[in-house]
Amino acid sequence: MLIVHPRMSFYGGAELVVVKLANYLTKKGIKNAILTLEISQEIEKDVAGTDIITPKKPLRFPSKIPFSITLPMVVSTLASVLRKNIERFDVVNVHNFPSELAMFSCSRKVVWMCNEPPQVYFTSPTTAVRFLNEIITAIDKIIVRKYVDQVVVADEFNARRFEKIYGIRPAIIPYGIDHEFFSKGDEKKARKMFNLDKSDFVLLQVGVLTPMKNQLESIRVVKNLRTKIPCIKIVLAGYGEDEYAQSLRKYVREHKLEKQVIFTGHLSRTTVRNLYAACDVCLFPVKPQGGWLSPFEALCSSKPVVVSTQMTAADILAKNKIGTVTDNFAKVIQDSYTHPAKYAKIARLGKKWVRQNLGWDKFCEGMVEIFRDI
Repeated sequence: MLIVHPRMSFYGGAELVVVKLANYLTKKGIKNAILTLEISQEIEKDVAGTDIITPKKPLRFPSKIPFSITLPMVVSTLASVLRKNIERFDVVNVHNFPSELAMFSCSRKVVWMCNEPPQVYFTSPTTAVRFLNEIITAIDKIIVRKYVDQVVVADEFNARRFEKIYGIRPAIIPYGIDHEFFSKGDEKKARKMFNLDKSDFVLLQVGVLTPMKNQLESIRVVKNLRTKIPCIKIVLAGYGEDEYAQSLRKYVREHKLEKQVIFTGHLSRTTVRNLYAACDVCLFPVKPQGGWLSPFEALCSSKPVVVSTQMTAADILAKNKIGTVTDNFAKVIQDSYTHPAKYAKIARLGKKWVRQNLGWDKFCEGMVEIFRDI
């Protein structure tokens, strides 16, 4: 098995999926390797038994260079490294755009774990970006239909979205959650580390600082509620140093929210686990890209989760009545502050549901079955 991911420079949800799958394959005696442009020492340490294949020279770009400009070089480099190593493998499992584009003329069976289609990456309203999106979408459709043998998504929302774009019905295999791990957070450690008082009403959003994760909306919620909930704070747990991250910090300064908004930068999974235990509500005003794992991780700590109607996990949370799906975040957060018992009951149900339904072995077993079938 060859797993392809464009860049694994830090732990995010997609990177965790790769680590869990690689370790499961190793445990089952299935030889596997990860092909990527870059991998962090933290992640490489967690996939002992898996070969790591990277270019001889790291392919890195200054953060100011637009993603669309680097795209051709990223795809061509992945494809080049793939061609040099493909003879050793029976199946290629690609994760994250633009890995699937590198499968052009691939001589092996290909399974695409589509966390989200490439269209979500092109959000600028400019004519140039819209035109570029159309070109990439057209090329992507051709390559996927010709060279990808099976597609997997995590939920019905993504299945509908994928089928609408490609005309292909993907398989649905929900991701797993480390229930035991995330249920053992240390509230005291997190409150001490981030200077959170016992009287603080703490919101938490976990995820890289990006427009799609929409941390700006979380900050606005705090701004709108700080007179009604004077003890409100929000912890934004995720890496971010680009233009969007700087705009968030500027917004915080302009509205004098420095005491209410805490930027943590990249954190270990253990620290994130402790923050889940320390918060009162987890807020995810996420647009249709990424963030799928975090609400379910939070539920392992019996913490109420509030997500947007656009978030890909919204269908599962709503269908099973284990979270609140809304676009009126301030109203729900104020209600959760006023009626905590109501939301705590929902969170407890969510904790039980996650334990019973979202296991990593179950996810990996489903993926291996698909690998064997093709």
